Formats: sequence, C-alpha cells, structure tokens
Amino acid sequence: MELTTLRYFVTLAGELHFRRAAGKLHITQAPLSTAIRKLEEELGTALFIRTSRSVQLSEAGKIFLPECKTILARSEIAVKKVKDFLNGDKILHIGYNEPAINTFLPEVLAKIRVEEPDLQLELRELETGQQQMLLENGALDIGFMRPLGMNSTVLTARQVFQEDYLLAMRKDHMLASLKSVKKEDLAGQQIILFAREVNPAVYDHLVAALSSDQPVLPYFRQDARNKSSMLAMVHAGFGAAVIPASCMHSAPDEVISRPLDIPLPPVNIMAVWEENNHSAALKRFLKHLPPEKR
Repeated sequence: MELTTLRYFVTLAGELHFRRAAGKLHITQAPLSTAIRKLEEELGTALFIRTSRSVQLSEAGKIFLPECKTILARSEIAVKKVKDFLNGDKILHIGYNEPAINTFLPEVLAKIRVEEPDLQLELRELETGQQQMLLENGALDIGFMRPLGMNSTVLTARQVFQEDYLLAMRKDHMLASLKSVKKEDLAGQQIILFAREVNPAVYDHLVAALSSDQPVLPYFRQDARNKSSMLAMVHAGFGAAVIPASCMHSAPDEVISRPLDIPLPPVNIMAVWEENNHSAALKRFLKHLPPEKR
C-alpha cells in the first residue's frame, strides 16, 4: 500500500467525483480508477459505492478515511523534520487562503525574501480545516485563514487583515442600479456563495445574516470552491456573489460590485501557529507580519 494510492483515495473521498478528483491530482481519470480498484482488492472490500449518478463512501471507506489522513499527515511531518534538520531550521511551511494571497500576504513574502534571503518559504493554499489539522500535527508552521468556529487549545492567532464583503454582479443585473444593497433586495435572487464544506462556520454566518427575518429568501448556490470561480459564475450570469472586496481586483470588465447595507461578519484574516512551535524560522517570520488589527 503506497502513500500515493492513499492520497488518491483521500482526494476522491473529498470530491466524490472521479473527474474532479483526477483534475485535483493532475492525472487522468483512468489511473485514478485503477489505483482505487487495486486498493479495494488489496483490502478485500469496496471503499466507494458507485452508481451511474453518484459516488459515495462505503461504511468501510468511512472507517478507512481518517486513518489514511493520519498516515499522510505523519508522512508530511517526517519529511518536514528531515528537511528542517538538513537546512538548519531555515524552512518555513506556510498555509494560506485566497483572501490572504489576494491582499497583504504577497507584500509580506516579498519583504522576507529580500530581508531574510536564506529563509526558505514553502507555500500551500489550503482550506481552514486543513490548515488547522496540519498546524496541530506540525506539518505547517503558520497559516493564514478565517478561523471562525475553530476550536483549539494549542493554537495562537493574531488578526493581521480585515475587509468587508461586497455583492458582485454583471452590469446588466437587476440590482446594478442600486447604490447599496439591502437584505430585502436579495429576496428571490440567486446568490453565489462558496461551497459550505470550504468553511462551514463562515458559510452559516453569511446565510443567517443574508436571510434572517425575510419572508422571501434568496436562493443560495454552492457551485464554487474559490472566489475566482464565483466571479466566473457571476460573469456567466448565474447570479450575484458575496465576495471579499479585494477579489474585485481580478473581476472581469462586465462585473461590478455594490456595498452591502447588511450587518455581515467582516473578512478577518488571522495568522495562526502552534503555541509550542519554537522554530527559529517562525520567529524570524513573525517579525515581518503587519501589526495586529483590533
């Protein structure tokens, strides 16, 4: 049983779609299907229930999944420790989300590359839950995320950035004539949000704020996993999207935005690290973060 096969299984378990999982793994669908079939033969049981319309984890697959995640996490820690040893504690493993890389983080990274040229930065775009898990088991040194709803006794967080949400829409959208958008204006509208599994706590806060006390609710779409996909859907006419203001920097020309006259939770980006991580590389990195936002 190889680590690559376990990665294939975990990715397919997350996507529950062979084509999407293959794309995420940067392989074709055929070797993914072959690897999963061989893994099931080795274990002597089906890990997925396949029909013509869906792919679901079997009961055996549900048992196998957390163990695979643990094995893969431990392998990452082992590799990290060897690299850190060989490089004299000069490698920093960084996780980030899309709002962080779209705003303050590139400037921080550019400054560090100039002022700390021997510090090796390894970057990974990860969802909040993934970052938390990797921070707690030592595979990441620091993460940049929205930890709303995160419950951990071993992580330290510092707020480093804050921005507001906007409503992005095509220029010909029926709400485009408004100077700002109120909650009642969203009644019956198709509103594009990121998929709930990306960050359930943030998603639930947004849905509650946008629909509470309304006789006619918006219709929330969860087709997209990131802000670029949300903007593409807006451009294609699927509805209006609630996005952080910074994402409009990359919006197509046909897409505009309006402020939301709705009390939404702000987009707070936190730097998060394990409080007992005494890495010299982490200490050097923390000196270059923006002052804490309050």
